Amino acid sequence: MTSPGQPETAAGRHAEPEQVARELTSTWMNVVAASTYVAMTSRELEDYLHELVLMLAEALVAEPFDPRPGAEVGARMVTGALVGSDTLALSVRLLVEGLLDLGGPADRDRMRNLAALLSAMCTGYAEAVRRRTLDQQEDMKRALLSAKQRAEQVLRATETRFREVFTSSPTGIAITDLDGRFVDVNPALVEILGSQPDRLSGAGLSDYLAPDEAEDVTDPPRGRLKLVRDDGETAWVYVALSPLREGPGRPESYVLTVQDLSELQLLQGRFGHQLLHDALTGLANRLHFESAVETRLGRADPDLTVTLCCLNLDAFGALNNGLGHQAADRLLRTVAKRLVDVMAAENALVARTGGDEFAVLIEDSPTTPEIPELVDRINEALAEPEYVDGVGVAVNASVGVVRRPVAETSGAELFRAADAALHAARATGRRQWRGFDAERDARVQARYRDAAALPGAFEDGELGVGYRPVVRLDDRRTVAITAGLRWSGRPSGPLGERETMALAELTGQSVLCGPWMLRTACAHLPSWRSAMGMADAAALRVRLSRLQSADDDLVAAVLAAVEAAGVEPSLLEIGFDTGAVLEEFGSAADNLQVVAEIGVRTALCDWDGGLRQLDLLEHCPALSVVLGDPFAGRDDVGAALLRAAEASVGAAKGIGAVVSVDGIGTEQAAIRWAELGVDTAQGPLFGELTDVERALSGTGRPAQ
Repeated sequence: MTSPGQPETAAGRHAEPEQVARELTSTWMNVVAASTYVAMTSRELEDYLHELVLMLAEALVAEPFDPRPGAEVGARMVTGALVGSDTLALSVRLLVEGLLDLGGPADRDRMRNLAALLSAMCTGYAEAVRRRTLDQQEDMKRALLSAKQRAEQVLRATETRFREVFTSSPTGIAITDLDGRFVDVNPALVEILGSQPDRLSGAGLSDYLAPDEAEDVTDPPRGRLKLVRDDGETAWVYVALSPLREGPGRPESYVLTVQDLSELQLLQGRFGHQLLHDALTGLANRLHFESAVETRLGRADPDLTVTLCCLNLDAFGALNNGLGHQAADRLLRTVAKRLVDVMAAENALVARTGGDEFAVLIEDSPTTPEIPELVDRINEALAEPEYVDGVGVAVNASVGVVRRPVAETSGAELFRAADAALHAARATGRRQWRGFDAERDARVQARYRDAAALPGAFEDGELGVGYRPVVRLDDRRTVAITAGLRWSGRPSGPLGERETMALAELTGQSVLCGPWMLRTACAHLPSWRSAMGMADAAALRVRLSRLQSADDDLVAAVLAAVEAAGVEPSLLEIGFDTGAVLEEFGSAADNLQVVAEIGVRTALCDWDGGLRQLDLLEHCPALSVVLGDPFAGRDDVGAALLRAAEASVGAAKGIGAVVSVDGIGTEQAAIRWAELGVDTAQGPLFGELTDVERALSGTGRPAQ
């Protein structure tokens, strides 16, 4: 038996009330955890339930008895979220047994109190659940109301923004029905279509399509389109279409956006015109003209002929410099207009292909004049004065013309032939014209191909320095060696001194070759003097071209060459181009003076004994003159020419110069020049241009 107030545990042993309360709490924790999810840690849940157990235990034995703590425990179960579907039933069953154990031996009053306490607990629990449910419903109601209000606000803001975009957008926007009829249009679309809002009601974009596009567009229209506005003007637009759906399935309407491309189209047109036309004259430019030539040749009757004229205005630079750019521009516009007028009766295209260059392509007809008459018409039109600031100005033109059957030419070949003819015309003077000469063109092309290849040949070592002897005419003894540039490795055959230098002059390569030629020749000089037993007079002659004579760096090149070779400057003779010195071309005159001052002998080459040249010889430090053979190897030389040559030689010798002649090819010519008083000579008669190795080995040894 247990004593009153001392509960007995399930094991039949007595335990303290606190221990029984802890065991009851632990059992209740297991029940709660098994029946519902609790957002507490185990420790928190244990403390929470233990407090509820103590509240029930104290209320059960309290005097007088008050069931309200049971209601509070029930409410706190709900507050603590102990609200699983079985939590209350399991808790009540557990608490009945546990509280009876906690409270000691049961009696009727205690059983009554326990029932009342748990009843109150259930009531409190139910009331708390009801309030919680109402609170949740109220929260949900408030949340739904708030969400609805926010959605309405967002909808109003979206509608406002859409209407603002719709109204103020520079892009035309329309809402259409499924047939493409306008339901709503914005002001931009009204402006693009040049219409009024009321006129667009019920209309569609298809009503504004240009007639030439109506058959080729999709339905509804989209993409790049040409429209005809209500005011009759043309508008280029880009149209995009988007369906509007209120749910799945077929769209209810369309959103049509229309971007105005009219300004862009106009700008593209202007750019296209500027790309293909000369801004000053309005004529086709070279790009357009070349393309048009190919196009016209491609579509023309192969049995017909075409004529291409390339024109270059004569002395236009002088007019530009004398009258100014504005006057020159005005004259160019006049030339363009007159060419167009001259060709008005022909199926022709006129172009400005360069600064003062024009071209005319004619698709010949039975009435097209012959080439001489055609050129005369052009020059007659251009020769009429144009008055600029009271000054009558006119221009002439050099003209290159080619006329060919369509089937036998291409645009590129036609241009090349006409350009070659123009170059030939310009080479003969002003206001000249030339037709295409195939033989001459082949020669010119070959020459320019060689000139273009010369720099590469120099880099590849194909150019060399050749030597030929200079002999005294009275005893035929070698007194000097002349060095010259030659192209020994030329694919089509070697070139001699004059031909190689002429090609080098065309591209300016001669200026680059000059210092190298001087260094090479000076380096060979000691070998020449030793092998030939030459006197101490100038032993090496180097003849300079026009560009080489005028080179600003010539003096430095001469000094570097003699210093590197270790030879006396007096053993070197530099031959200057007489024309370059006489005209004071570049630094030619100064170079001759300075070269003479450093001890190098100087000569004037290609000298002909004219009065101006005699005056130059008398006042410059040149000690020698070198004549080109004016007889050109002829034996039938007239008495007058002989007297003139004798006078020139005598005049030069009278000034104190040594006279030499170049190009002697026959014994008769050598005798003739000796009789005229010439001191030395060189040419094929005395030895061909050869390299130093062959000459010193004896196979190409100059005459002694």
